[in-house]
Amino acid sequence: MLYLKYYFTTFLLVSSLISKGQHTFRTQWHSWFRYYNQATLNKNFVLHTEIDERILYNPSRQFQFFTHIHLHYRVKPWLDVAAGGNFNLTNSAVNTSLAVPEWRPWQEVSLISNEAKQWQFQFRYRLDERFIHNNDKLELTEGYHFNLRHRFRVQASVLLFSWHNAQSLTLRVSDEVMLNTGDVPRWFDQNRLYAGLTVRFNDRWSLESGYLNLLQPKTDSEFYERNIIRTTLYHRIRLGN
Repeated sequence: MLYLKYYFTTFLLVSSLISKGQHTFRTQWHSWFRYYNQATLNKNFVLHTEIDERILYNPSRQFQFFTHIHLHYRVKPWLDVAAGGNFNLTNSAVNTSLAVPEWRPWQEVSLISNEAKQWQFQFRYRLDERFIHNNDKLELTEGYHFNLRHRFRVQASVLLFSWHNAQSLTLRVSDEVMLNTGDVPRWFDQNRLYAGLTVRFNDRWSLESGYLNLLQPKTDSEFYERNIIRTTLYHRIRLGN
C-alpha cells in the first residue's frame, strides 16, 4: 500500500534525524488529562468533543489547555473522514503569565481494518491549518502566524480480555509523525510513540491510561524529550438512531 510505504519511509528518515548520538536532549515529565465525549447522531455521523489539560512537572505548572470538536462520517466500515477544529493555549516558558492562543481547523481520513474484532489496525492522515498568535515569548504581538502540519499515525489495538456486560481490557499502541510545511524554521515538528491500556466499564464509559514519548526539536541540534502519562475518560452517548 502506497500510504504505508510513505509512512515508514518518513519514519525512518525522522528516526535518523533524531538519533541520540547526534543531538542534545532536554528531558521533561508531563501529565495529560482528557475528557473525550463521543455523541452518536446516527449510524454514519458521530460528534467528538474533547477537553485536554496538560501539566508540566519540575517546575509544576500548566503547560497547555486544549478544546477540540470534530464531526466524523463513516463512509464505509473501513473508511472514516472527519473535520473539526481546536482552540488551545500554550504557556510561555519565559513568561509564565503569558498564554499563547492557537486556532486550528483540520481535516482527516482514517483507514480501519478488522473493526469489532480482537485486533484492529488503523492508519490516519490529518492536515492541521495552524493560526498561532504572534509573540516574543514575553507578550503577545500583533497578528497570527500560519503554517500547515501533516500528521501520519499508525495504530494497533488488541483486545486482551472481556467480561460480561461489555466490560473489556484493550492494549493500544501507536506512532505518529508530524511534519511542517510553509514558513517554518524546520520541517520536522514532532514524533509521538504511545502505549496504553483501556478499561471499558460499559457501553458508555471507558478509562485509558498510558505512556507517551514525545520528541520535538527546540533548535536544529537540541530536542525536547517529553515523557507523558496520558489519562483519558471516554464518554459515549447516543443522540439519534
